[in-house]
Amino acid sequence: MRSGPGLRERKNAAVKEAFFEAALALFREKGFEETSVDEIADRAGFSRATFFNHFGTKQGVLRYYGQRLQSQMEHLLREADPSSSPLERIREMLLVMAREADRLGEEVRLIYLISMQDLDYFARPTDARMRVLEMVRELVVEAQERAAVRRDLSASQLALHMLTVYNSAILAAISGWGRAEHLVQSAWEFILDGVRGGDRLDH
Repeated sequence: MRSGPGLRERKNAAVKEAFFEAALALFREKGFEETSVDEIADRAGFSRATFFNHFGTKQGVLRYYGQRLQSQMEHLLREADPSSSPLERIREMLLVMAREADRLGEEVRLIYLISMQDLDYFARPTDARMRVLEMVRELVVEAQERAAVRRDLSASQLALHMLTVYNSAILAAISGWGRAEHLVQSAWEFILDGVRGGDRLDH
């Protein structure tokens, strides 16, 4: 079983957290384009070189949010009972991510708004987004093997649809239509109707 993060990993995470918090504070105060890397480094208490070692670009610091979610999901699945329902594990993944969006509130709204103006965000999916998609896909495969979800669509298709519905719920939350956790919970009920497939489960 994998042990917890070592000292170096914890230090790197602490540095990234400092840059992340400093950057978001400055983006709120001044705007994304008007904020310089030097200002982020100064606010975080580290050098410009340290910033580039960890992120490379201002857009990179925004991607850290996705990396944190990926780490949380990996921890969640490591700690989950392997005999539990794979659908329940997917549901818990989505709800944990929703609660994080609720916790950060305005910061998540800012991350989404800035990211949606970045063409690379859509053209080049991040490693974290692809890893979360793969985790969901693996659980869908397990659910299909247990005959718990429909089989007329591939596991990859079902996983993508699930995360698309989840992302729509998050967008609704940051648009002021309700708390992310509640919206994702109701979206999950919608997801289940699609993935169960009624009387087509065994086809």
